[in-house]
Amino acid sequence: MFKSAILLRPAAAFSPTKTFFYTGYNVTTLDQAREVFNKLGQYGEMIEYKFQRCPETQTYLRYGYVTYKHEEDAQKALVDAFVKVDSPLFKKALEVKIVKGNKKSSE
Repeated sequence: MFKSAILLRPAAAFSPTKTFFYTGYNVTTLDQAREVFNKLGQYGEMIEYKFQRCPETQTYLRYGYVTYKHEEDAQKALVDAFVKVDSPLFKKALEVKIVKGNKKSSE
């Protein structure tokens, strides 16, 4: 008979925290949206992220959210509050404002 041990991390090791973001102007392509998420991902591991879309036209709206795996990573993003996404995909650097969201529950 085999017994297996399951190793669990302490509860504090996984504390998903949601932040919201707003962009300075419209993001029009998937590649541009990816650039925004690449920049926001520099703060830490993301477990969920999304740009909201208009239900009728499916165009990207100027806001969305990121859920960071660890609260500390979300806090780093919130301390900066504003980031610039500088990429050849944009005519000028895109300013992104980051604000606090609700802590994601595990239920």
